[in-house]
Amino acid sequence: MHQLKKFAPAFVLAFLLGAGASAFAQEASVSVTVKGKHFVPSTLHAPANKPIKITVHNADKVAAEFESRTLRVEKIVPAGGTVVINVKPLVAGNYSFFDDFNPSNQGVLIAK
Repeated sequence: MHQLKKFAPAFVLAFLLGAGASAFAQEASVSVTVKGKHFVPSTLHAPANKPIKITVHNADKVAAEFESRTLRVEKIVPAGGTVVINVKPLVAGNYSFFDDFNPSNQGVLIAK
């Protein structure tokens, strides 16, 4: 019995890591491109209550900044570069985003 107590923390850690891996596997992915100083597409759709991976590619020759107050995200995307933004699970709703370097460039993520 003493041996079981000795290995209990390892079993708990293995269980937690396995649970985390399965939650990660359920992550949703969406992509958006900055092209001609516009988000393409400007409307993104993702499931509610799941982690979301947002991939932002900048096809322009100047940097852009993907920003969202509702998502609590602010990320510079270099010219010709790509960034990945991991967002916690969202309740159903609309989450606006914009390019802080070009505020007229706006979009929305709709979680359903």
